Amino acid sequence: MLRLPRPLRGARSLAAGALAALLLAACGGGGGGGTGSTGTVPPPPDDTSSLLPSSTYAGQCSLADQKRFVRSYLNEVYLWYREVPQVDPALYGGVADYFHALLVTTPDANGLPRDRHSSAVPIAQAQSATSLLQAQSSAVPQVKVVTSPAGRRSGYIQFNDHSQGSQDDLIDAFRQVRDASVQDLVLDLRYNGGGFLYIALAAASMVTGPVSDNLVFESLRYNDKREAESADAVFRFSGRLQYAESRYARGTQLPQLNLKRLYVLTSGGTCSSSESIINSLRGIDVEVILIGETTCGKPFGFHRQDNCGYAYFPIEFQGYNAKGFGDYTAGMQPTCRVADSPAILAGSATDPLLNAALSHMDSGACPAGTTALLRSAAPTAQAVTPRLPAWAGRVLRTP
Repeated sequence: MLRLPRPLRGARSLAAGALAALLLAACGGGGGGGTGSTGTVPPPPDDTSSLLPSSTYAGQCSLADQKRFVRSYLNEVYLWYREVPQVDPALYGGVADYFHALLVTTPDANGLPRDRHSSAVPIAQAQSATSLLQAQSSAVPQVKVVTSPAGRRSGYIQFNDHSQGSQDDLIDAFRQVRDASVQDLVLDLRYNGGGFLYIALAAASMVTGPVSDNLVFESLRYNDKREAESADAVFRFSGRLQYAESRYARGTQLPQLNLKRLYVLTSGGTCSSSESIINSLRGIDVEVILIGETTCGKPFGFHRQDNCGYAYFPIEFQGYNAKGFGDYTAGMQPTCRVADSPAILAGSATDPLLNAALSHMDSGACPAGTTALLRSAAPTAQAVTPRLPAWAGRVLRTP
């Protein structure tokens, strides 16, 4: 979603550790060699044994050096660096095409391409997406109390993106529903494609209560070259604010609802940091009831690395909850599958997702006309155009 910082480091965006310049491969090719009378066999075109650190190639902007940077960088930071396919760099006339050719797209356990999210885009395009996110009219456009058919009071919060600055508005929203003494909460994430992970941490911490303090919210696992970073990249629930924005200082007491269950409205555009809220709460045994459609399925995150006019976002880590679960690449299936209607305003009296959630509060069952989750059904990824580019969804920031 924006720039990605290291797990606990500054301005890179997204999670953890040290990502610096590094990435291209030795184009193993150049001259000579061959299988001549000496019988020598040339190394494969993307052999990494002769690669220097990616920082060596950083800022060297010939096409050959940019390719070396990319290959070296992937070899250092990519989550699946051992599985990168052998690719002849000479076959690609552009560095972005070469980067995408190196990505691991073999099927995962759900039969989906393992890497559907890594990207290389011109820096101007990355900056433009960032500017668009600060330009959002409101990340929290609706906060109110709604009543179920049987009279049960519930808070409703529409939360549209984890952009920097939205955490302050989210704190205000949770304070409003807490002060209204609600019995339940409906968190509307149907349009939320993710963003800064620290905001997801604050949101989940406000759903629960002091009993969850210091439990694991999410742990990030990097490749086996980065085990020290993985050990340090653990985020924990807390009743006090851990990352400050403009209005609330770090350490501020959060308005917690102390709920044992949460209703979340979802779509195929519910992605990344939004899925972290769901997965993390399930990891500490909060019942999370999904109403809507299957989420996008993105437990991965990136750092942003710029070089020679391109911003690179290779998948670097996968997030896991307190139970060690993080394998939801086919998305999280809804408890009650409810079709949304773009003609109906979210949160309105005729919103089919909100009404299904309110009905479920009273009966504990999916309302008539909706489809209950079939546990035996094979998971499928939703073909939904996300609001955010894939690389923008799970971003880390320094405290």
